[in-house]
Amino acid sequence: MLVREPRSRFEHRTATPVTPGSLAVLDVTYVSRLATRASLYSDLRTLLAAVPLAAPRERYRRAVIEENALGRRTRAARAKAWKELAPRYGINGATPLFRQFLYEHGRASSENDRAITAYLLFALRDRLACDLGIDWLYQYLRAAPAELRTADVLAFLNAREQSHPEIAAWSPSSRENIASHYLSALKEFGFARGAQKKMSVRPAPGAAPVRFLLRALLLAGPGTLAAVQSPLFRLLGLSLDETGDLLFQLHADGAIRFQLQGDIVEIDLGGPDGS
Repeated sequence: MLVREPRSRFEHRTATPVTPGSLAVLDVTYVSRLATRASLYSDLRTLLAAVPLAAPRERYRRAVIEENALGRRTRAARAKAWKELAPRYGINGATPLFRQFLYEHGRASSENDRAITAYLLFALRDRLACDLGIDWLYQYLRAAPAELRTADVLAFLNAREQSHPEIAAWSPSSRENIASHYLSALKEFGFARGAQKKMSVRPAPGAAPVRFLLRALLLAGPGTLAAVQSPLFRLLGLSLDETGDLLFQLHADGAIRFQLQGDIVEIDLGGPDGS
């Protein structure tokens, strides 16, 4: 599938956009955690409801293993649940990215926005999920509803094997599981629908997920112009011009402060840290 992008009216701007490789939170290598489970988003929601806001990592771990917040039947199952859930979302209220997530997830005005915000954190914690979202899923979001096939995810993995040799160590069954669980994760976050045949759903992000992504980008530190030009907005199915239009709309709605004059970008997202 090929989606042609219109020439952007922002193309002349000179900042180097924030890319996945420039985010310190993202590993360079692909990991195979999707081989075991999908997003575990329902577990994350349950855990967030059970633990005070921005608690340290140990408090979340204790809620899962000692207090059985996720309702697992044995201690071994609780330990496994924590081992699978914690790295997917970087669960630790002491880290800047997770604190920003908690803040915007809590401010979200709808379950749809909470799910989109969680998807962004999920992608920012997993280079494979991030690259799939930017380089593969993007075109299907823009063409929605479009069929999402396991075979096409497998083809993406095969095509990336040269640049990511770690893929070569994954068995065929692991690759199948990764592809299947990735599509299931998209459904859990609201980016797909259907059971056997999954179809893409183009997201309609509100203020909270957009603010969270901007906060994550600004944590990378290269500046506001680079942040708004980042290809990471493709995770939301947004082109460069659509990103600009959405930011202006959120400014008009009072959800953010956004001004663009020449190559000067001013952003005020509000919040306790003043960012």
